[in-house]
Amino acid sequence: MSTRGYRPVQGLREKNGDDVSDDAGSDTRCGILSVTPNAVQPCANMVCFTAFYGLAALLTSTLTSYVNSQVTTLERQFGFTSKQTGLIMAANDIGFLICVLFVSYSSTRIHIPRSLGIATVTFGISGLSCSLPHFIFGARVHSETFANVTSNQSQMYGDFCDASNSSSALCNRDLRRSGSWSSEHVATISLGIIVVGMMLQGFGKAPRASLVVTYVDDNTKRTNTGIFMGCIVTLGILGPAVAYTMGGLFSKMYVSLEATTLTPKHPNWIGAWWLGYVVFGILSLVISIPLFWFPRKLPQRHKATPGDIETVTKNDFSISGLTVASNASGEGINESTKSSNGSLIHHPHVRFSFKSLLLELKGFLAVFVRLWTNPIYTCTIISSCFVLFTVSAIGSYTPKYMERMFNLPAYKANYIMAGKSLCASCIGTFLGGYLTKRLKMTAKKALLFISGAVFLSFVCTLAAMFFQCEQPTVHNWPGSTESCYDDCHCEENKFFAICGQDGKTYYSPCTAGCKNIVKEVYQNCTCIVGGTAVAGFCDYGCNQLYAYAIFSALGRVTGTLAIVPKIILIIRCVENRDKGFALGFQAFMTSFFGWLLGPIIIGYVIDGICTVWDVTCGTTGRCLLYDNDVFRVKLHSYCATSLACSFVVLMFACIYARCTGCLDEKDQKSNNNTKTSPPHLTSVNSDYSQHKDITVSNENNKKADVL
Repeated sequence: MSTRGYRPVQGLREKNGDDVSDDAGSDTRCGILSVTPNAVQPCANMVCFTAFYGLAALLTSTLTSYVNSQVTTLERQFGFTSKQTGLIMAANDIGFLICVLFVSYSSTRIHIPRSLGIATVTFGISGLSCSLPHFIFGARVHSETFANVTSNQSQMYGDFCDASNSSSALCNRDLRRSGSWSSEHVATISLGIIVVGMMLQGFGKAPRASLVVTYVDDNTKRTNTGIFMGCIVTLGILGPAVAYTMGGLFSKMYVSLEATTLTPKHPNWIGAWWLGYVVFGILSLVISIPLFWFPRKLPQRHKATPGDIETVTKNDFSISGLTVASNASGEGINESTKSSNGSLIHHPHVRFSFKSLLLELKGFLAVFVRLWTNPIYTCTIISSCFVLFTVSAIGSYTPKYMERMFNLPAYKANYIMAGKSLCASCIGTFLGGYLTKRLKMTAKKALLFISGAVFLSFVCTLAAMFFQCEQPTVHNWPGSTESCYDDCHCEENKFFAICGQDGKTYYSPCTAGCKNIVKEVYQNCTCIVGGTAVAGFCDYGCNQLYAYAIFSALGRVTGTLAIVPKIILIIRCVENRDKGFALGFQAFMTSFFGWLLGPIIIGYVIDGICTVWDVTCGTTGRCLLYDNDVFRVKLHSYCATSLACSFVVLMFACIYARCTGCLDEKDQKSNNNTKTSPPHLTSVNSDYSQHKDITVSNENNKKADVL
């Protein structure tokens, strides 16, 4: 082949060898723009990147999971239904889905650390955005009027027995109030603000899907990818533990941060939900700064492997990321050069054209077809969708379930969820990464390991369903035959559970005949033996909580064992040129069918089992009372069924791999690649190391002829 016309591409200047060398060196030096001080260069290594990005992953993951710890709080303050809180949690993935494929497909041509820095900044902004409803509307509770003392008393303590009880006059008076915000308007505006903030989180989450794995895998030995990713993923999964811990702490603070006579066990207690968004938002902005300083690629400190050097093709080859190309006519190169995955490598000074757009689209479709015609990859994606449907449902609504089933205040439910997440992080994810390294896990071993982990998670989830507490019997429903509150004019939709001195739970202070309240104790209750009561359900001494928490935590641990092996399986079962897009597409599919649909579908299911709704002046708000037994069965059966489907799909993949031997071939290629580099690639890399000045010389042309 002709060897005339070689010249460097990807924006490297060709004035002289020094210019090229300087530009190539700047890609491996820490700094921002032209500021690359020598003092920070020791940080240009994978250990430092793992540490700094691990902290960023911890904070951003915390911010993502924090909303799950505040579901019941948001419902109490704004009157959201489960469908609406499901939409809030799904909004994160709506933003993610919008841009994840674009980011993944562009992973080979963008500055990954800076992209991750921008993503972390976006997370910080989103956190501050989600807190805005508090600063706009203040610590207002879901009520049709916020200035009327009687209405506020009713909202905080329930309706009392009073012959003059009537909601129609109050509603008509509120409609005539000028310049006031109704609860419906407050809820709608707040929902919109929080949804937009969560969508911003999705935009910031998109680069994490594939860029981190690509950067780690391209800048370290293949055998070390598992341990570095294990550390990053472990810190990322610590995020939910931190989110639930801090969520529990903030839930113990009253929403206005002022002293109050209410306690966290009060049915209408509202925690300082907004404070977490402010704290984690600011911390995310701070931790994003170091990420902007990392280089495009890290200096190579190990012997070159095919993973370190771009694929050598007939008309182009790459030396440590510097692409050198030729054409048959010796006329140099075109303005855009095809990369090994069929896409275009753009040069900074090249104009974008319709032809290049068509080539990009062709490359995109080619990658898409290659992935979907890969049975192992396809089965892995489908399996992950089922698993993450379960994870999203459990993570979103388990705190609410525990509050209802075990009669817990929000902060205790959050602390238990924090313990589960901590176990999953410290034991599950890190152990999965360690075993990947220790067992030198091949694609075939990873597939078997994932199948076993999913099966164990299914067993634990199914077992957790059988731990329950009997739902307290609620006495004196409106319209019942009890005559002790006939003159109280109690409304049907004013449910406010109180525990009487006689140990019974009553529908509301009104239906219990209570006339007033003194120091949080209801007095003169004509229907209660002893005449007094306190807010909330009576405690029946159920001891099933800790058994449920243990099995639920085991299900989480066994599920997270498969995270790192699944990453290894994906990047090993596809072609090397497709791994970035493969990870991004996997994140796209799992986000849509798992993280996005999971909270919405389960939210609809949970709303369907509500027995009493909060209705104020014709506006339906949150659910006040659920059928706990149906709640238990539906939540866990949906999740267990999803895990069972995941296991069946993985079994199909195992059978296919065994019958065809497809993973054996890929594992053999991977093992060969990690041993030594092909002689011609080693010689090219050696030549580049010895000569910093790369010029278009006859000597280089001769070497290219040999290639």
